[in-house]
Amino acid sequence: MDNKDEMRRRIASLESRLDQAETELTYLNGLLMDSGFPEGIKTLKATIEELLSDIGDPFQLPPEDLPPTQTFDPFR
Repeated sequence: MDNKDEMRRRIASLESRLDQAETELTYLNGLLMDSGFPEGIKTLKATIEELLSDIGDPFQLPPEDLPPTQTFDPFR
């Protein structure tokens, strides 16, 4: 097996992974737009950045205001 064949297989694998990632990103963007984020991922990113800037560093909050470390599991 020569180096060219190995490189071609590696390129084909990377192209396949890129195609899958692009498909998933497009699907996620559509879901976000359907659920109220007008520009999809772009709007979600801006919203999260705004929320994080409003919160600041969560570890600077008093202990009683820290978010819970466990989540409620309704199926337990």
